[in-house]
Amino acid sequence: MKKLKYSLQSKEVKYLIEKNPELLQLFQRKDEVIVNIDDDYFVSLVGTIVAQQLSGKVVQVIYGRLMNLFDLEINAQKIMSIPDESLRNIGLSYQKIKYLKSLSQCYIDKTIDFTQIEEMSNEEVIEMLVKIKGIGVWSAQMFLMFSLGREDVFSVLDLGLRNGAKKFFNQPDLTQEEILSISENWKPYRSIVSHYLWHAWDSK
Repeated sequence: MKKLKYSLQSKEVKYLIEKNPELLQLFQRKDEVIVNIDDDYFVSLVGTIVAQQLSGKVVQVIYGRLMNLFDLEINAQKIMSIPDESLRNIGLSYQKIKYLKSLSQCYIDKTIDFTQIEEMSNEEVIEMLVKIKGIGVWSAQMFLMFSLGREDVFSVLDLGLRNGAKKFFNQPDLTQEEILSISENWKPYRSIVSHYLWHAWDSK
């Protein structure tokens, strides 16, 4: 797992401030933003499915049980071969079990193929991933940011980003279309602004 680090000294942040001076206040709210990149792509998608609609603490518990069930090594063949009830017994819903098996089958039959993924465009990656049951556009966008480390992604589907933008600009009535339009000004580093919007109001 690698880390991306951003601060006022980062060339990307300096570029964004020069292009959008109003962003200085946003970047000043955090001394540094660290992004953990999970580049085990299959396992990353397993975690995405497990985490859907659950609190962080519950996710940790269920994911820990899943790791133990597979002797700390999760792969597609193991998921396909294990009975649904074994997965249900660790707290996964039948719907998520179906999603995990869809992911595993897509991986085995190469509906999703990670061998050339670094060369694929964001749009191509999203188009490939949404073929998996349980992976929608938002999940694919998070994969771009947190598994591939892509720096020019903005997900207007993300409630936290929408709320962060409304708070930063002090415009609670901003629509999704207006926020998306504003984010166009942050190219080619929309992901970096996103990371700051998620964490700007954390304690330093």
